[in-house]
Amino acid sequence: MVTINKMREMLCEGFPEPQADLMARVFFSAHDELVTKAEFNELTAVTRELAEAQHMLANAQARTESRVEQLANAQQMLADAQARTEWAIKDLAKQVGGLSNALGGSLEDFACDLVPEMLEKYWQMEVQSAATEELLIGRRYREIDVVVRGTVAGRPVTVLCEVKATVSRKEVDGFLAIIERYRSLHPDEDIRPLFFGYKADRKARERIVAEGTAMVFTRGVMLPVPRS
Repeated sequence: MVTINKMREMLCEGFPEPQADLMARVFFSAHDELVTKAEFNELTAVTRELAEAQHMLANAQARTESRVEQLANAQQMLADAQARTEWAIKDLAKQVGGLSNALGGSLEDFACDLVPEMLEKYWQMEVQSAATEELLIGRRYREIDVVVRGTVAGRPVTVLCEVKATVSRKEVDGFLAIIERYRSLHPDEDIRPLFFGYKADRKARERIVAEGTAMVFTRGVMLPVPRS
């Protein structure tokens, strides 16, 4: 670092001592002032850069907050859409369930009207009643879609009718198993199964035919000859 004494010694080499001393003090004062201004300018530049950096940071933070807000809005929209979807699914399930119940109910009502007519026509059955009943089978009650009670050739006959829009082989097997359990509890009664619906698949029809069971569908009627 250059001191005032060092500067005076350098000036004395070419100037008288009083002049060298004055010039050293002037140059040293000017040097200190110049250094101070340079540092100030540098500090000003640094401050300006810092201000610009803070401004950039503020803009970036604002954009980040905007994106966070957009994300929150998107998540809320997604949650609302999901809630509407779940509600729509539940509403559709209710409608389908209601339609299924309505269809099942009307089909059973149709069976209550048509099956007795078919039994009267093909079996000459004198029908006494036709309605849905709960029968005790084993240890629990089971609802039978249509139970037709009456007589054939003067003897009591009970027809248990399973009503399905479309009858499958599995449903045929299940209902026939129920009939067998009920027959075992009432060995002295004439109990006959009957299937009623819009249609039955091939395997279901084959099982019904093999068992000699009655079947009434919109595409045809198959009633085996009553046992004598």
